[in-house]
Amino acid sequence: MLLADFPVVINYTQVLVRSGEEAPAGLLWTDAHVDQGFAWSEGLVSFGVPDHDGNARMEVELVAPDAPLPDPGALWAVQVPFEVAGPVEIGSILELRNIAVPAGRYDLVFQAFEGAGDDAYVLRVTFAPNADPGFRILRPGGDVVTTTVLREDAEALR
Repeated sequence: MLLADFPVVINYTQVLVRSGEEAPAGLLWTDAHVDQGFAWSEGLVSFGVPDHDGNARMEVELVAPDAPLPDPGALWAVQVPFEVAGPVEIGSILELRNIAVPAGRYDLVFQAFEGAGDDAYVLRVTFAPNADPGFRILRPGGDVVTTTVLREDAEALR
């Protein structure tokens, strides 16, 4: 089920997904985070968009727990655990949107696809319900140069 579809201007080469009032303001990235395409802390995940600041299209979806992921057309894809415990905001650092997502535990999958027109990418954030979510590199590509998760945590900025 498609929850949102909107244009977004990517700033600082990253997309944020934040849930709950206690989520940190941001995360400090290391080389390991860059290599795996994400930095994660409880309530906030930042996904990398390689060498890109500018226009993209953002899709947010909720799928069945057994939905096949990643999409065969994805340029790269990563998965992190994510718990929705309050309002969810998704977008770029300077442009977050409120998205209605049911409370629960999810595998949060971030996939990038080739864009069209002025959009460099179509960026898809997928919430897949899972009682025991985890970290995975689903498809290397872009700046995601590893097939294994190198670091599960990131230092939070408050």
